[in-house]
Amino acid sequence: MKTPWTPWIVVGALALAGISSHPAQAQSAYSVSASHAQGLTGSQAPVIHLWPGYGTNLSFIPTNESIVRVWIDDPSRVALDFDQPLCPTAADSGCVSGRPSVVHLRRIQGLSFENLPRASGTLLTVITETAGGNRRLYKFRIAFGTGEPDYHTVVVNPTSPIHPLLGPGDVRRGLQVAESRGLIAQNQDLWNRLQTFLRLAQGGLAVPAAAEQAGVSPEVITRLAEWGANARDDPPLNSTAR
Repeated sequence: MKTPWTPWIVVGALALAGISSHPAQAQSAYSVSASHAQGLTGSQAPVIHLWPGYGTNLSFIPTNESIVRVWIDDPSRVALDFDQPLCPTAADSGCVSGRPSVVHLRRIQGLSFENLPRASGTLLTVITETAGGNRRLYKFRIAFGTGEPDYHTVVVNPTSPIHPLLGPGDVRRGLQVAESRGLIAQNQDLWNRLQTFLRLAQGGLAVPAAAEQAGVSPEVITRLAEWGANARDDPPLNSTAR
């Protein structure tokens, strides 16, 4: 049975991707997969931008994890706050820790710390705890933007594996059908990101890695690939039904 083509499905997929469906509108949030932020090296970590006069939220709500420890390597330009109390040390008997799941980062006027070198960005490290008591380590690169913010929230989503039988050809076919039904247009940012994904995947990069590098969520890739797979036996898109 084929998946029905309804606009709300694409809207939901766009929401999961954290990408605005309006090309001229700044997205309020974008998502990164948990596996990406748990990468082995800081240079491969996802980037969180901070803009003057605006804060950026880092949310672990979708993963259902609690934040237990946070380090910011350059505290001279970034202030941290949390949605619930986070005790700085276990020995702080006067602190009653909550179960925070959101970090609020604010760019502040640069402070002078002796022997602390200045850099164009810095590294944020977050340790979380799952409901089962397992701890996970996340890393994010902090960069400093100018002008109006491009987004206000970075959402960490549970890793959603892409089915190995659904390839870039299915994604391209699903994208064509979505365009033919007016669910996506070529002047949208998501369209451009999907084209980047297709170039990378067809160039030999693994599908999950191509999705990460192109900045497209696995949920969107999977949804389009499923639609494309369902359309394999359909008549060509430019044919006339008889």
